[in-house]
This record gives sequence, structure tokens and C-alpha cells, in this order.
Amino acid sequence: MRGDFRIEYRTDFPERISGRSHYLLRDPRTNETIQVTLDRVVLQDRSFIASFSEFATREQAGAHRGWLLEIAEDSVPCDTEEGEFYYFQLEGLSVLSAGGRVLGRVVNVIPGAAHELLEYEDESGALQLVAFARSAISEVNLKERRIILQPED
Repeated sequence: MRGDFRIEYRTDFPERISGRSHYLLRDPRTNETIQVTLDRVVLQDRSFIASFSEFATREQAGAHRGWLLEIAEDSVPCDTEEGEFYYFQLEGLSVLSAGGRVLGRVVNVIPGAAHELLEYEDESGALQLVAFARSAISEVNLKERRIILQPED
């Protein structure tokens, strides 16, 4: 392997990966971002092998192990239906109780068999899980950057 990357993906449309040429690599620890140009991609089962023109050697690629491959937010296709969201759109949103009290901030979306789980960090720093389902979520408002939970019974 030259400067190739093995990348696990979380998309229902892996064929779209080869359809664009520019991506962002982001270090999740520092949020440092660099733009990369896709040279080659080979799709595999739940992963793909990609080479980028910016990385010629294994060492150059290895220096970016653990970084996330993303697309610029302004280039995301508007192909979601009402009530559907991309994971990155949910990450960072405030989580509020039905009464309006801030409970925390979404840090991750975990894929699940029946539905996704929102993982949020509460005020004490503890991680909490809530089902991303109509039975648990009252409202998702991307413009106001918030998720309101259903009232507890």
C-alpha cells in the first residue's frame, strides 16, 4: 500500500463516495481540517480503500490515522425527507427537556437496529443515551440548534 487509507463508512449510499473529488480530513481531537483530493477509491464491505493526491507514502497517510473523512457542509445534497437528518447535523445540538431545561449537547449518533441512539453529554460531563425515535423526541430544530425531548410519563 502506498499512501492509501482504509476508511469505514456510515452511509446508505457508498456509491456516492467516488462521485466527488474533494473531501475534508478532520482531526476529531483538535478539529484541524485539511482539504484532500480523491485519486482512487475501491469499495469493500462497510469500508473502502482510498488514495488522495496529497499523500504519496504510507508514513504520510499514517500521520492522519483516526482522522474523519467529511464533505463540506455547504456541499451536502438536499435529499433528505421531512424528519430525516444527516448524523453530522445532529452532533452539537442542545438537548432540552420538554419543559425547556438544557440537558446537554449531542456528541454522537449511534446506529441501531430499530433506530439510532443520540449520545449526549450532560452538565456533569456524563454521557447519556436517548432513542432517536418519535416516542422520545418531540422536535428537532436545526436552525435553532436544538432537540426537544418528549415529556416523561
